[in-house]
Amino acid sequence: MTSKCQFVMDQIECLISYLEPLLPLANFHMVDYFSKDGFENFLSNSIKQEIKKVGQQEVISSIFKNDYKEMPNLCEYVNKSKQFTLKNIHSVCFTTNSFLNHLKELSCEEFLRLRLNIFMTSKKSHEVDILSCVSAALKSISRTSHLIDIGDGRGYLSSMLALHYKIPILGVDASVINTHSAVKRVEKLSKIWNSVVKVDNEKTRKTTKDLYKQITKYVDEDIDLDQLITDVFLEKPCGLGLVGLHTCGDLAPTSIRIFSANEQIKTICNVGCCYHFISESFENEGDDNLCSTGFPMSEFLKQKKFVIGRSARMIAAQSVDRIMDGKDLPNRTIFYRALFEVLLDRKCSFLTKEKRQVGRFRKQCSDFSEYVNKAMKKLDLKIDITDLEINKVYEEHEAKIHELNLFYLIRGMLSPVIESLILLDRLLFLHEQGHDNSFLVQLFDPVVSPRCYGLIAMK
Repeated sequence: MTSKCQFVMDQIECLISYLEPLLPLANFHMVDYFSKDGFENFLSNSIKQEIKKVGQQEVISSIFKNDYKEMPNLCEYVNKSKQFTLKNIHSVCFTTNSFLNHLKELSCEEFLRLRLNIFMTSKKSHEVDILSCVSAALKSISRTSHLIDIGDGRGYLSSMLALHYKIPILGVDASVINTHSAVKRVEKLSKIWNSVVKVDNEKTRKTTKDLYKQITKYVDEDIDLDQLITDVFLEKPCGLGLVGLHTCGDLAPTSIRIFSANEQIKTICNVGCCYHFISESFENEGDDNLCSTGFPMSEFLKQKKFVIGRSARMIAAQSVDRIMDGKDLPNRTIFYRALFEVLLDRKCSFLTKEKRQVGRFRKQCSDFSEYVNKAMKKLDLKIDITDLEINKVYEEHEAKIHELNLFYLIRGMLSPVIESLILLDRLLFLHEQGHDNSFLVQLFDPVVSPRCYGLIAMK
C-alpha cells in the first residue's frame, strides 16, 4: 500500500467517524418534517437547548453572521462540518492555481485562457474557461492525440477545446437532443468566432468541423473508445484523454473505471454532479452488486459496507457556500410540502410513499390552499376536504416556519461533508488501482458553481 493510499484512507476514517452518527439527520427528508417532528427527534439535545435559549430567528441570523457566542455546541457542529469540507482537508485538495503550477513543474506549456461570454451563462462561462485550460494542459503533458468528452451535453467544453485550443475532441452523449443542440451551437459559434479572437472565419469553420465531432451513444464500462475514435475521426488514436463537466450520477464513477481499466487512456479530468442519482452497493438490504455501482468505489469502503443514503446524497448537492453568501432560506414550497404530508396522513394514510411524490410546480404557489389543490391534481387525488380544514392545518403549523428553516440550515451543514466522502472514495479507488498521480482540485468558485471539485489523474 502506498503512502498516498494510506493517507486518503486515514482522512476517510476520520470523516466517517464524524459523519456516521449524523446520518439519521442527513437522511431525514424535509417532507416528513411535521409528521416525524424533525426538530425534536433529529437534533441533539445540546443544540436544541441553545436554540430554545437564544431564539430561532436569532439563531438563523447568527448562522448567517457566523457568530456563535452563546451557542458553543452549534459552533462545534458547524466548525467540524467545515473541517471536513474537501477544500479544508489537509493536503488532499489543490486549488486551481496550485495545480496548474504543479503541471508547469512537469514541463507543461502555458496556455492563453479565454473566457467566452456568448452562447452560455456566466456560470457555464466560468466553468468552461477553467476546465478547458486544465484539460488542454493535461493533453500537453500526456501527449495524447484526442480527447473524449463523456456526457458532452450541448458541447460547451468541447467546442472551447476545439475552437480555442485546437484539440481534436469527440463529444459523447446519450441524448440525441443534446447532440443536435451541440451541433447547432458550435455551428453558430464558429460563424462569429473571428469577431471573438480575430481569426479567418472560413478557416475556423473548417477546422472546427474537423476537430470537434459528436456522437449519440450510451456510455458504460464496456465501451470501446479507441474504436469509437477510429470510426468517427477515421484515424487511429495515439493515446486518449477523458474530460467531463458535471457528469450526472453514475456516469462519473463509470468514467473513472474506464480510465483505470484502459491503458490507452492516459488522463481523466472529471467534475461529477447529481449525487442523488448515484447507485449504492449496500443501500438496500440484500444488495451485493460490488462492481459497477457508484458508491463505494474503493475496496476500503466496500469492506466496511458503508452506506450514505439517498436523502443524504440529495443534500450533498446543496451549496452551503451559496446559501451563506446569499443568506438564503429554503423556498416556502418546502414548508407547504411538509404541511401537505400532514394532510395526507390525516386523509389518505393508505397512500404509499411512492404515490405521495408531488415534485415541483412550474410556478410558485401564492398560498398553501393553492399548493394543496395543485398537489392533489398532480397526484390525481379526490380528497373530501374544505378550505376551512386546509387553513386550519396551516394555522396549526404557521408558527413553526422559522423552526423548519433553521432545521434546514443545520441539516444542510452536512452537505460538503457527504460530498467530500463521495469524492475521497473516488480518489482512493484510483490510488488502490496504482494511479498515484491522482488529485482532487477545487476548480471553480463554489458560490458560482456549487459542484466545484474535479478529479484529475494521469498515467
